Amino acid sequence: MNLLTKKSGLLFLLAALVIFSCKKEPSRIGNSLQPPDIQTDLSFNDSFKAQTSTVLVNDSIVTSNDPHNTVDPNNNVFGLVGQSYDPVFGRITAKTFGQLKYNVKGNFSFGTNPVFDSAVFSLIPDGFYGDTTLSNQLDQSISVYQLTGGLDTGIVYKATSPEIPYDLSKKLATVNFPANQKQPASIHVRLEDENFAKKIIQDGITSDSALLKYCKGIALVAENKDVLVRKLYLYPTESGFSGIKIYYHNDQTYSSVVLNFIYKNPKFYTIAADRSGTPLAGLGNQSYGAEITGNVSYAQAGTGVMTKLSFPGLDKFLKEMKDGEQIIINKAEIVIKPEMPIGFPVIPRMDLYQTGENGRMLKIGNASASVQRNGAYLFGTAFPATAYFDYDKSKLIYRFSIGSYLQAVADDLITLRPFLVSASENILVYSTGTEGGALNFYSLYRSVLKNDTSVEADRIKLNIYYTIVK
Repeated sequence: MNLLTKKSGLLFLLAALVIFSCKKEPSRIGNSLQPPDIQTDLSFNDSFKAQTSTVLVNDSIVTSNDPHNTVDPNNNVFGLVGQSYDPVFGRITAKTFGQLKYNVKGNFSFGTNPVFDSAVFSLIPDGFYGDTTLSNQLDQSISVYQLTGGLDTGIVYKATSPEIPYDLSKKLATVNFPANQKQPASIHVRLEDENFAKKIIQDGITSDSALLKYCKGIALVAENKDVLVRKLYLYPTESGFSGIKIYYHNDQTYSSVVLNFIYKNPKFYTIAADRSGTPLAGLGNQSYGAEITGNVSYAQAGTGVMTKLSFPGLDKFLKEMKDGEQIIINKAEIVIKPEMPIGFPVIPRMDLYQTGENGRMLKIGNASASVQRNGAYLFGTAFPATAYFDYDKSKLIYRFSIGSYLQAVADDLITLRPFLVSASENILVYSTGTEGGALNFYSLYRSVLKNDTSVEADRIKLNIYYTIVK
């Protein structure tokens, strides 16, 4: 901020008095303490009317390992599989594709005269998305098929990437999720096609390269029934793993080997949305295509549905000061009230993403540029001004604190453009630094945001507490 150095301490005191005032009209306490050569005007403004629309930003949602992420190129450990229907957001279908590799490095041996015993396929469930009231009444099954097409280690796969072809006649296993049963920590089922595993033992396939020639990978596909989209954890844990375990023996020695998704093998999931017959039917499937306006707007992680938000007149308010005047933002927050649907949990945390001159999401390097929290580096990506859904005292709102950002706009450090409101991206922060990345939400949470400007309780508000220094 371009503060007068000699008065900075005083201005900080005045700012604190304004922030902690419990009245909507700013307190004048502290005015008598200021030197006679400084004139201030302590004020509050919540009169800006928000303009919102719903847009689709689905061209940047990475669901695979990201080789451009130099800190952790194997950062994606989740898969999404299933089908669900939402009367507002439509039908969502998700599939997971991946290569299998051994849980040991380098070549190994099955020993002398190995004999196949059995094989199981395992999954680690990690949550689900969809109508949870309906899901209690329906069973769901997920099938495992062999791929006929391969994955490329050099490609960054996205939610909208084409599916990898798979063979419906080569089903390895079926995993069942019975209705009205608690989600287990892990699931294990016998391989339906045991010849697949038996051949691995008999032919001595003991390297990842040989395994890849034998099996290009697998696809996890749910039945065509509206139930849930399930989140799967693909990294081995103490309680289980996601992949295939083969049991065999040599004479009286019994052994096993695991083929799983982890290490550097490519894997990703696709998300397809059919919005026909819903309020979002006109949104289409083209990123940054048609916009939908109205008194409500929408956001959904995973599909790229976002709310475009702007405040006409805000830039003029921040910059058009009288000669010799300067605005000091003491506190600023955006307050958004969502609708509360039955059976559909709302997005637990949201970010404000910046847009560029072309109206699309602004990128800093390979990372999406979210508005940074107060006190953080303005042009970074690691510390977004995240709004957590607040259930406290039945307020049921999102609050974004953006005082530093608006001060930067007032100081001509940042150009004010519309925001994109959506689920928080997973940001990787390490002791050695920060490695951002393209959007990767790992979920399908959704929110419907109210903005009826004719109803005070249902409009998006921008509350600004500020000081005018003369």
